[in-house]
Amino acid sequence: MVNIIEANNISKNFSVRQGMNGKKSTITAVDNVSFSLREGQSVGIVGESGSGKSTLVDIVGDIKSPSSGEVLYYGKNIRTLKKQEYRDYRRNIQFVFQSPKDSLHPYYTVKDNLLEPLKVFEGNMSRRDMMMRVRSLLDDVQLDESYLHQYPRELSGGQAQRVCIARALSLRPKVIICDEAVSALDLSVQAQIIDLLKTIKGETNFIFISHDIAAVNEIADYGFVLKDGQMVEESDMKELVQYPQDEYTKALIKSAFYFEEV
Repeated sequence: MVNIIEANNISKNFSVRQGMNGKKSTITAVDNVSFSLREGQSVGIVGESGSGKSTLVDIVGDIKSPSSGEVLYYGKNIRTLKKQEYRDYRRNIQFVFQSPKDSLHPYYTVKDNLLEPLKVFEGNMSRRDMMMRVRSLLDDVQLDESYLHQYPRELSGGQAQRVCIARALSLRPKVIICDEAVSALDLSVQAQIIDLLKTIKGETNFIFISHDIAAVNEIADYGFVLKDGQMVEESDMKELVQYPQDEYTKALIKSAFYFEEV
């Protein structure tokens, strides 16, 4: 299997000022983490808030730069990609973030939010073909055409997240990075969105991150656990949940799953 993404020895340090005298100190958000995502696979990243998981995927998606290490896209360092190669990488790595309404343009209708990436990356498509794609995307995320002319403020959290997923799918990307994509939703809506993501797994590859290992277990084939920026355990996802080795992983599992005492 070909690796779409390889993150090699990624570290990220932030310089912060502390105290009244403004003395600088360094915080390590990600500490020498490596992983790969191959075609036909979905990867899960689990950890509590502040564990470094969002920083790591921001580096993979080139939202942030690493302090050290490299990200490869089909074997090429994203920092040395030629213009057209970088454009291909950019369209093929899409995000779905935690707060769906903040991710959508507030003054654009659902239709315009979905058309925007097509206008940027599919300039040769006719308006008619773009609208066919938009309607198909809504159908993919189980929304009818009545939502086309609504604004993000008129949508529920679950509806807005479906639109964000549709937008991420619009360019038929190789990878969708879901950064706490269900954590801001009610439990019943979380289940609906996870079921939706499971139905489209065959269309794309996911990097799915969450503090909830149960949610990650629903999506990921392979997973790893971050604590204080370091990878503490990695495995096939089902094996990770059933046979955790690290005490931190065991605590995450205990908080996510209900076990009946016998």
